Amino acid sequence: MAGVGLFGTNLTPADGVAHGSLREDVAEPLRAVRPDVLIALDEEGGDVTRLDYQRGSAYPGNHALGAVDDTALTREVAGAIGSDLVAEGINLCLGPCADVNSQPDNPIIGVRSFGADPALVARHTAAFVEGLQEHRVAATLKHFPGHGDTGVDSHDALPDIGRPLDALNAVELPPFAAGAAAGAKAVMTGHIRLPHLAELPATLSRRVVTGLLREQLGYDGVVITDALEMAPVRDRWGFGGAAVLAWAAGTDLVLLGPSGDDRALPEVYAAVESALCKGELTVERLQEAAARVTALRAWATAVPTSGASADIGLHAARRALAATGDVAPAPGTAWHTVRLLSEANMAVGTAPWGLEQPLARLGLLASATDVEPGADPTTVSLPADGPVAVVVRDAARDPWQRTALHALRARRPDLVAVEMGLHAARDEDAPNATLRDDAALYTRGAGLANAVAAAELLTGHSWLGPLRP
Repeated sequence: MAGVGLFGTNLTPADGVAHGSLREDVAEPLRAVRPDVLIALDEEGGDVTRLDYQRGSAYPGNHALGAVDDTALTREVAGAIGSDLVAEGINLCLGPCADVNSQPDNPIIGVRSFGADPALVARHTAAFVEGLQEHRVAATLKHFPGHGDTGVDSHDALPDIGRPLDALNAVELPPFAAGAAAGAKAVMTGHIRLPHLAELPATLSRRVVTGLLREQLGYDGVVITDALEMAPVRDRWGFGGAAVLAWAAGTDLVLLGPSGDDRALPEVYAAVESALCKGELTVERLQEAAARVTALRAWATAVPTSGASADIGLHAARRALAATGDVAPAPGTAWHTVRLLSEANMAVGTAPWGLEQPLARLGLLASATDVEPGADPTTVSLPADGPVAVVVRDAARDPWQRTALHALRARRPDLVAVEMGLHAARDEDAPNATLRDDAALYTRGAGLANAVAAAELLTGHSWLGPLRP
């Protein structure tokens, strides 16, 4: 067992009641089996969290940090995340996303990216790596060679990036080069095809892993695959076939995923044995991979540093807020919220989002209404009096949310739209063009820290106490 990757659902007891801590319930039993085991989480901050899966992240994500564009702040937020992970016994963070979000309609990256400018993404990727690894938590740059210019989610299909190599060098690769130069201990490959370079997806392609990453960028750390259980890979190559191709391509650690665990490992072992016998894989290549993983385990089990700023997440989220129109606080007045629901991508999962929780904690929630996707907005009950916030997420990519928002605003012109997804930069992008002259608040993420910052601004009340218990 090289390591274990945990999901938010792994950290929730069956009865929903916490009986101990992640360190006591998960990390220490695993280390009783193997003291230097790698224990990994997707802890990106913002929308993608595992430690705070049941309440929302105490830190804003990359989109918010990139908008503030203060690398010292990004480093401090990453350091606080690293401190939290160390306290729970986690030594490998599957983040940050080094993807350049050059396609606003991207269904899987969005707020997980620092932005659309390669230089901005590069400097914040490096800062995040430095902050995280100060606490002896290994950082993982993902999703190499970049998932930002794709129109499909690689959980569902293999995305193609049609850029030629010179364009890749200019857009996708600089953040990975910067993160590697900052000392990132790991890089995660994406299940992304580069038709100009190879037929196989990057995870399984020697031209991408060995050629682009190892030889061109000079990276010699651990290369981890994205989950091999993802349908486009598993359905075509199976766990065993994909693992063999990945190791042959130059990766070091294969991530299998949570499904099919009773057959995945035997299938991988059998495939490796067969590939060795056929000469499709060499013992030397596996020894090289094992040596890199062993070195990572040794680094990650050294004594970590401690200490973090408990409130840096909320401070950062406040700085990331943006508003248009008349978004004036209503001190002492309770708010009505209407949340237009949308389907979260698989990386985010079902972590809570919206303003209901922080407004209720502030004692200023008058009512909360959820509207299912596709519902007729004319049937939504709106109060005649009192401030109303209509909460959306990535409305720029969802025609129904935009239509519903228009209909609700026609009935309550004074409502405030709160966008908790991507704050698109292009003038023609909806809902920004639609909301520019209307009251709108942009949180640049849907984590708890983002929501609390928005609730503070709307109510004029300050949050008291930590975001994480």
